[in-house]
Amino acid sequence: MVARNASACAKGAASWLKRQGGACAVAWALLLVAVTLLPGLAHAIEAIPVDPAAPVTDITVKGELYEGRGDRLQIETAPGPDGYIGRMAVQASTPGTNPNWLVFALSNPTDERIVRWLVAPRYTLANSGVFRPELDAPRITAVTPSLGFRPEPLKSDRADMFRLNIEPGQTVTYAAELASTRVPRLTLWNSNAYQAKQQDRMLFNGVLLGITGLLAIFLTAIFAANHRAIFPATALVAWAALVYFCVDFGFWNKLFPVGPDRTAVYRAAAEAGLAASLVLFLYTFLRIGLWHVWIKTMFWGWIAAQFALIVVAIIDPQTASGLARASTLLLAGVGTVLIAYFALRGQDRAMSLIPSWMLLIVWLLGASMIVLGKLSGEVVVSGLVAGLVLILVLLGFTVTQFAFRTGGGAVSLGPPSLVQMKSLAVDGSGTHVFQWHAGRDVITVGSDIENELGLDPGALNVTVDEFLQHMHASDRERFRLMLWSLQERQGGDLQTDFRLRRHDGTYLWYDLRAHAAPNENVRLLRCVGLLRDVTGLKRSHERLMHDAVHDSLTGLPNRELFMDRLQGAITRAAEGQSNRPTVLFIDIDRFKNVNKSFGLVIGDSMLLTLGRRLGRHLNPQDTLARLGGDQFAILLISDSDPHHVATLAERVRRALRTPMKISAKEIILTASIGIVVHDGTHMTSQDMLRDGEIAMLRAKRGGADRIEIFNAAMRTEDESHLPLESELRMALDRQQITVLYQPITRLASNQLAGFEALLRWDHPTRGRLAADDFIPLAEESGLIVDLGSYVLNQALEQAASWHRVLPRDRDPLFVSVNVSSRQLFRQDMVQEIRLVLARESVPKGTLKLEITESLVMENPERAVEILTWLKTYGASLALDDFGTGYSSLSYLHRFPFDVIKVDRSLVRDSSLNGQTPLILRSVIALAHELGKEVVAEGVETQADASYLRSIGCEFGQGYYYGEPMSAKDVAALLAALASHRKRRQRERARAEPDAPSGLEIESQSQEPLPALPGPSTA
Repeated sequence: MVARNASACAKGAASWLKRQGGACAVAWALLLVAVTLLPGLAHAIEAIPVDPAAPVTDITVKGELYEGRGDRLQIETAPGPDGYIGRMAVQASTPGTNPNWLVFALSNPTDERIVRWLVAPRYTLANSGVFRPELDAPRITAVTPSLGFRPEPLKSDRADMFRLNIEPGQTVTYAAELASTRVPRLTLWNSNAYQAKQQDRMLFNGVLLGITGLLAIFLTAIFAANHRAIFPATALVAWAALVYFCVDFGFWNKLFPVGPDRTAVYRAAAEAGLAASLVLFLYTFLRIGLWHVWIKTMFWGWIAAQFALIVVAIIDPQTASGLARASTLLLAGVGTVLIAYFALRGQDRAMSLIPSWMLLIVWLLGASMIVLGKLSGEVVVSGLVAGLVLILVLLGFTVTQFAFRTGGGAVSLGPPSLVQMKSLAVDGSGTHVFQWHAGRDVITVGSDIENELGLDPGALNVTVDEFLQHMHASDRERFRLMLWSLQERQGGDLQTDFRLRRHDGTYLWYDLRAHAAPNENVRLLRCVGLLRDVTGLKRSHERLMHDAVHDSLTGLPNRELFMDRLQGAITRAAEGQSNRPTVLFIDIDRFKNVNKSFGLVIGDSMLLTLGRRLGRHLNPQDTLARLGGDQFAILLISDSDPHHVATLAERVRRALRTPMKISAKEIILTASIGIVVHDGTHMTSQDMLRDGEIAMLRAKRGGADRIEIFNAAMRTEDESHLPLESELRMALDRQQITVLYQPITRLASNQLAGFEALLRWDHPTRGRLAADDFIPLAEESGLIVDLGSYVLNQALEQAASWHRVLPRDRDPLFVSVNVSSRQLFRQDMVQEIRLVLARESVPKGTLKLEITESLVMENPERAVEILTWLKTYGASLALDDFGTGYSSLSYLHRFPFDVIKVDRSLVRDSSLNGQTPLILRSVIALAHELGKEVVAEGVETQADASYLRSIGCEFGQGYYYGEPMSAKDVAALLAALASHRKRRQRERARAEPDAPSGLEIESQSQEPLPALPGPSTA
């Protein structure tokens, strides 16, 4: 087609218009406008200079698009170097198609011919769309130049390409007839640069294809070795991706004789297959088939629909591709929900899939932005393809970890069968299968037991007689008899434990639980069960049994074991089967001073040394025991000769006197020893040990380092001095222990503040005994725990009744209870007090625990911890007898005490001349500085009370305010106080109407408070 020259006409018209008048000028102007607006006629465009050094030039945005202009288009050419503008007309290749046209102009500013390739890709992922995307299709039907020959089409399966020749200094306008409604991306390439670009792309695509292919082959090979469904499912994803890459990279047309016009079908089918394989992988990997039936059915319908899209791609590729892309987005959402749900339920597969799925979500986000046109460029598309390969590799790593697991985790989805649950229970319990075939007399056990015992494989799959050779000699006959019993009963249960010998000669304990189904034919009888290694359990039991009857420090038998052996010796002696037993009761003199001076660690070390010294003088038949604290006992059975016994006692006494070097000092310990010989009158071990204790106490009263032999006269003499353990135990059972309550008064207001709980023993023969007469014995015998619990429960029960009789919103009545050392450091002490406080529901601070200064100094660190717990649970703490022990100011601030209780000796001596009043004032001032209140004991006179009130003491306790009284007397006192308070409230209520507003009226006439009753005589 030849362009028409219009430049001369334009110049002539312009000169003529200058010569003519206005009317002619208007007419010619209208004529030019009409010509311009003729249908199919286009204006000239601006030429694009071609840079010979540029490898590629994008001309899409620099051209002009003409839509709906019909089959014929008239355009003006771009002006040449001389400014000449021509006109050209182009005709559609196929009439009636009404194509779109893209017009552009190229100029050659050089003096050499320029050859360029015009490239329009048949398919690009960028801006292809989600629903009905633009797939592989021809983009340019023909290219018409304004000068020269038509551009030569170049053969390519991936793009429409034309060779453009531009002569030196020439400007050529091109009209490209588009084959589709979408405008393709047109680029002008240097031929060498384009070929180099294609080679680089083929190398990159080849690497990605190689990785994907190897991964697909690897996963398929794993399935051949491990037949789990996750491996073919993952391999299917890799194979589908491989097919998609072959289509997208253009290798599919090279592998198979397929024309470029069918590439869109294969691309749509590949996308549908990839989406279907992802759905199948998610279903298989997460074991959705073990979940609810309707979920399983829904997934299988989804998978079938995905694979059906492959068939749809043959009919309508765009629809199939659009549905596949939408399904992939849906899969991302559904998969995210399922993985999160299963991961929260602890499924290991879901947790391992989280990294891969997160990467897939990011990849789909990037792909969505690309297909929607938000991102474009070859680098972006190549990165997206590489990201898909990375996802495949990560999926391969994820599933490979499940390839050769020897034991899978428990099925966490769906209801497993009973057989599966039993199998999982056996595997998880660490037991081994045991089987005995009665007809063949053969025992079969699991190979794991042979490994545990270090035996050769099959060493325990033998006859019963051979199996018994591996068993401990003490267990053989018992085991054989149990098997015979099963045969006689023709079935039944077999439950026993026995020991099997290891290769090194040691033994392991096994527990057998088996059952033989009833069968009349004994030869067909089979006993099947489980063997479990219980060696650790047996040893723990042995250790517990040993610790229960042995002292934790010295390892010697404790009181319980000693009493058991003594009772056995008494029984055998009564039957004439052995010698008369002899007991040596040993008490280390002043050992508590050693603990105070050197500490508990040194004291324990010395007790260990004493235990070893005593053990050297005994025969194997004799028993050395530690009864508790600093007391030991020796049971002699090997020799009952009095002379030999006396000699042994002397050796023991001298052994204990041997000096011990502690901190470069020699410490000499002595002991008081009581000896008692069984004379036929001792019926129980408790009686005999009591007589030995009486003899020891007789020796201790006579002076340190003495030996006394018991005689009956000592028993009568000692009963007048000290109640013994059995009587105290009976007193607790018979409720002969009474709790009295001594009032504690707030000095500033002379108001009753609370009571201190005091113990008294109403002995049937000795009368009422004070706490000092039996508390030491209770601590030594261990009865102090029961005694303390009794006092605590009684005191809090009474305190709860006090609050009901005399309720106080502020400053409620409290009760003080003394705590001993054995109580404080007992493990369940804190829990017991917490439960008692919760049961009685008393106000916080009602219970005050009085703890002596010497007690907390025995173990300060442990004491701080226990006291903190007690205070947290609502108990108040009082430091008792301050001023009589350490009076350690460095430790005082560390203990969480609320109250300091000053000993009565400081109050008694405060009226004397000297430094005692100064010390008392200093103690009270120190307590106030530390934020603690002070209770002064021993307030005997009004002068004592006035003096204490003057120096700021908060509370007073003593006979001036009242003697210890019974619970009944306390109830009467509180009832009187409550009645008096109600009477005052009524008087105040009657007086208030006459009082002026805003003023407080105090009654001038008040009846005196009722006097505190004296001590109970009951």
